[in-house]
Amino acid sequence: MKKILKLSILLLGTLFVLLGCSQETKSEFVLQETASKTKLTYVYDKEKDSVSKLTMEIIYDITKDERYTEAVRSQRDEIVSEMEGIEGVTYTKKDDNNYITLTIEVDVNKFKFDDATSRKKAPTLYNTVNAALKRKDNMVSYQLSKDAILEYEFKEVK
Repeated sequence: MKKILKLSILLLGTLFVLLGCSQETKSEFVLQETASKTKLTYVYDKEKDSVSKLTMEIIYDITKDERYTEAVRSQRDEIVSEMEGIEGVTYTKKDDNNYITLTIEVDVNKFKFDDATSRKKAPTLYNTVNAALKRKDNMVSYQLSKDAILEYEFKEVK
């Protein structure tokens, strides 16, 4: 019984050390425009330079120009309906008196980059993902992805 207890403690300790030493890192980038802000958050393995998750948060400030409120809401809802059922993609949407928000999370390990049917169904999503996630050697490279979005004038949040 004591041997099992010692072995269990040893295994738990090893697991704790391995989890504590994980190289998973987050980086954020922001693109601020007049009435909108787009924030990209990458979760990636520093050692392998591989992205595991991308979160895109798009916030429209409807107090800046109320004429566009319905157009923005309609565009957001159209994007959401396109994304329904796309594997590896989850989203949340939120409305209040000042902001219309859409948050999209892409699980890179489940998302099918080359699925022609999904690409046809959700062209906006696929165009955005292809701009923000750059593949190299059967993985999504954080460094290549970072370089690509910096060309779109995103700024890194440090």
